[in-house]
Amino acid sequence: MIALVYAACFLALGALAGLAAASGRHWLLRAPLLVATPLLALAVWWQLSQRDGWPAGAHPAEGSAFVAGLVRSPTPGDAGAIYLWTQPPGTTTPRAFRLPYSPALERQVASAAKQAKRGARVAVTSRPMRGRHGQGGPRATLRFVRLPPPGMGVKGRRRAAG
Repeated sequence: MIALVYAACFLALGALAGLAAASGRHWLLRAPLLVATPLLALAVWWQLSQRDGWPAGAHPAEGSAFVAGLVRSPTPGDAGAIYLWTQPPGTTTPRAFRLPYSPALERQVASAAKQAKRGARVAVTSRPMRGRHGQGGPRATLRFVRLPPPGMGVKGRRRAAG
């Protein structure tokens, strides 16, 4: 269904480009369409790459379950990256994320992977960074938190008999 929406958007953009490029007396009135059409096509393409199998550049959703991680260590000419696969809350499909490499994040991902391999459930949380923020606005650091096994009640509350 979503693929049909993207295909319809590309067809609409093609039609706009055709109208804008068609010969006529008022070509200056169509100039904004000539500029907007490629920009809209790039925006649709970017959204498509963020949605499907390509790793997103954003942080995982708060409380996502850790599925797997892959670390590409930095080398000369390559800053490295850390790839995370997490399952956002309320979904059954994992998402891929590409994060900038840092030694601290590499250690956390390795620890989360070991815990997950032993059968523990691990969630990804974020907390805002202190101090001044760069050009990208507020940033957050990720934390990996071990969750209790399923079915464990909250301390001080009784489970309903059933």
